[in-house]
Amino acid sequence: MKRIVYQMSRTGIFLLFIMIGFIACKKEEFKTSTTSDVNISDYLLQQPEQFSEFSKILQLTENEGFLAAYGTYTLFAPNNAAIAAFLTSKGKASVNDVAIADLKDMVKMHLVRDTIASVLFNDGKLRTRTMYGQYLITGAQNINGSTFITINRQANVKQADIRVGNGIIHVVDNVLSPAKLTLAEMISQNDDFSIFEEALRETGLYDSLNVLPGTKPDTAYHTVLVESNDVLRAMDPKITSFAALKEKYSDTGDPKLTSDSLYLFMAYHILPGLKYIPDIFKASSHTTLSPLDVVTAKLKGTTLLINDDTFNGIHEQGAAINRPASDLTAANGVLHVMSNPYAIKVRFPIPVYWEVTDQPEFTSLNGIFRVSNKSSKKFNPGELQDINWEQGSAQYIVAPEARKFYVYNDDYLQFGSLRTNVVANSWIEFKTPLLVKGRYKVWICFIRRGGGGGVAVSFNGELLPKVLNLRESLPAGVLVGNKWTYPPGTTPESLEILGKKMVFSEYVYQPNPSQTIDYYRDSYGLLAGTIDVKKTDRHILRMDATWEGSGDVQFDMIHFIPEKEDQLWPKFNPDGTVVQKP
Repeated sequence: MKRIVYQMSRTGIFLLFIMIGFIACKKEEFKTSTTSDVNISDYLLQQPEQFSEFSKILQLTENEGFLAAYGTYTLFAPNNAAIAAFLTSKGKASVNDVAIADLKDMVKMHLVRDTIASVLFNDGKLRTRTMYGQYLITGAQNINGSTFITINRQANVKQADIRVGNGIIHVVDNVLSPAKLTLAEMISQNDDFSIFEEALRETGLYDSLNVLPGTKPDTAYHTVLVESNDVLRAMDPKITSFAALKEKYSDTGDPKLTSDSLYLFMAYHILPGLKYIPDIFKASSHTTLSPLDVVTAKLKGTTLLINDDTFNGIHEQGAAINRPASDLTAANGVLHVMSNPYAIKVRFPIPVYWEVTDQPEFTSLNGIFRVSNKSSKKFNPGELQDINWEQGSAQYIVAPEARKFYVYNDDYLQFGSLRTNVVANSWIEFKTPLLVKGRYKVWICFIRRGGGGGVAVSFNGELLPKVLNLRESLPAGVLVGNKWTYPPGTTPESLEILGKKMVFSEYVYQPNPSQTIDYYRDSYGLLAGTIDVKKTDRHILRMDATWEGSGDVQFDMIHFIPEKEDQLWPKFNPDGTVVQKP
């Protein structure tokens, strides 16, 4: 499950870094064009001087008709020079000499079932996988004083944002090659990682990293923070071999034991799921394969640090990720290279701001997940791995631009109802993200609708003190100047005393974009109570209907905040930004 764990987003900083790079050198000027007269296949045919070879590939793979039909696609179209270079590298004279299966894979690698304009390329990983099943990453590269957008570090974008009837075309100057090696194979091919590789083999974790995704890719992907031989020696000069590493860390003598300290040390360098650099710095903590231990992440300037923390007033220097050498896509995950070593630390409770829509069944919805005015099919009980409910349906929904609900990323999870009536949902269970042992206040963030008149919340079977009324609307806001804000006598602090809070910060008001809003009566958070997490793990949060009611219920986020920490900040905006306390 993809999670937001204390999502201290630094997207703005990262984008500023990219922009500085663009300003420092001459930016490549793109020619853009728009036409609704033709779809992708026909446009390519009309530009034979650029795309005759790729058009031929579409014909050979029987994709020409498919891309001439209605749909929403983004094509990274290799030009004729790119195809020629590809053929030379393969020792082929013509595309007719390439196996059809390989050509089909090529088309899939260049095609995304989503419309992604170049303005979204600054976020590292594109939001939707290619039809081959792998993500593309974007970046910036300086060539002879000009800055180019790069795709997968393999190709430069030569022309962007050609809009056609069924999507967008971006022209690239090299063929994009999919990753074929597993994480284990990628590590074993680099002699600089020989100690780390042997440790993976001796702990048995190598086999876990040598599995292709297969039919359930979301459970097979991993992210590895690898430490080179030099980095391990920086931790301890005596570590010149695996034997020395074993002597330092193995407390049982058998690294294959999951309780052995060396096993846990290696597992602590492996994160479940697919996490590129932006995914790491957008969340302040991540679970690892060491079951009770998380790593924290922090962006300082342009440096991404692991476990750079302050506990009890003492700053603990973090370990930097070597960003230029990282974001390496493997067939079953992502490899990042550490510049400094790190090891397991004792952890204290940290806030977890969980976006309940971050479920694998939703994030894999190409062309729907976080796309304005889109919604998923209706899911039945048992069809979501981390959420269950009595009966009826659940649905993933993204609000249209003209109807903001002021929820994070503009998306939410909707249930048909939550009521005591026998024909409706009377309970919903959520499996939480990993929570570090400690005491937390729990906030249920939602959109007020017609259902959920009375909701009792329990944690691992223990009932929390407050019964929530999800049908309650707050007092109407007032317009002060050009800002809709709290009504007279109401402040964020006075709401907190009542167990309520605004989850978003000042934002553009809909439907009047000339005004802003920092208070919205129908989208807020309710305090359910305080929980005592006795074990660092994932847990069950359950909601039971206690009153009769009608209408649907719509959830945005659930916040687990240590009871002695600030409960009102940070804020989470509809555009995906996270705003820290001023």
